[in-house]
Amino acid sequence: MKKIIAAMLSAAFVCAPVTVSAEEAQDVTMAFCTWTGYSPMFIAQEQGYFEEAGINMDIQVIEDESTYAALITTGNVQFLATAQDPNIKMYANGADSRFVLTMDASNGADGLVATGNIESLDDLAGKKLALDKSASSYYFFLTALEQGSSLTEDDIDVIDMGDTTEAGLAFMSGTVDAAIMWEPELSEALETVEGAHALVTSADYPDTILDSLVVNTKYAEENPEVVEAVAQAWYKAVDFLNENPEEAYEMMASGFEEVSAEDIASDVEGLIFYGEEENAALNDEGSDASIYSISQKMADFWMEKGECETDDLTDFFALVK
Repeated sequence: MKKIIAAMLSAAFVCAPVTVSAEEAQDVTMAFCTWTGYSPMFIAQEQGYFEEAGINMDIQVIEDESTYAALITTGNVQFLATAQDPNIKMYANGADSRFVLTMDASNGADGLVATGNIESLDDLAGKKLALDKSASSYYFFLTALEQGSSLTEDDIDVIDMGDTTEAGLAFMSGTVDAAIMWEPELSEALETVEGAHALVTSADYPDTILDSLVVNTKYAEENPEVVEAVAQAWYKAVDFLNENPEEAYEMMASGFEEVSAEDIASDVEGLIFYGEEENAALNDEGSDASIYSISQKMADFWMEKGECETDDLTDFFALVK
């Protein structure tokens, strides 16, 4: 029965979009934190893409990412957008979620910034480095260490700030020698701290920080047409962003507090958004650069670190494989 359901859901993703009739319009909730990578969903809302599909979409901006696994598992939110790395970790540790699509990839929007006397990753030995171990940039940091230095995390005085923004501010205040940060703190640090420079950015490791959309498993099984409609709304939003960037930035900023269109425009420079064609390419199992290969590396990495209960992602990708 499980295989039959998976096959039905997979078929829904390759057929023409299914629209929920007005009489059957559904209330749907999606959650994500304040980050530009998710904000094209506000374009979909403003342009009426959800409404056209018969969906009453309630987008909730929830900053406390520690609650995400519970929210998606209980179905208190049907859709959740966050980084692929934590999405995999949540699934591997029991969250009842299924992958829907890849939203974007960081292409320089995250980085390891250091003071002028630190010229290489190896120079971090014994230095104070601030980061947020709950963020996806932690995986980026450890990957950079393993592939680009002779150090391990134990060789560095790593300070877990619990918040990436706070890590950036700690660097700019001079209390640490280096920090893993993202925009807008990344650009601010490089511009305001004398000698500050990026040792590595996500552009150097493009497969380490991606954002993805997941859905509650039971909801997906019962409402495959809604899952497909939400995916199509995202693809339309990315198309709109590519064709009308200035107008899009205003819409993308409108759903967040204290975020301007200028902030969005700056962040977009370090991001690559994935529309329908890009997702189709990523979902090609024959490619070494497929989302499955990228994700398996993440799962294997965290399994080795003791952070995951399983590295089997078969069911996680049941909707698209």
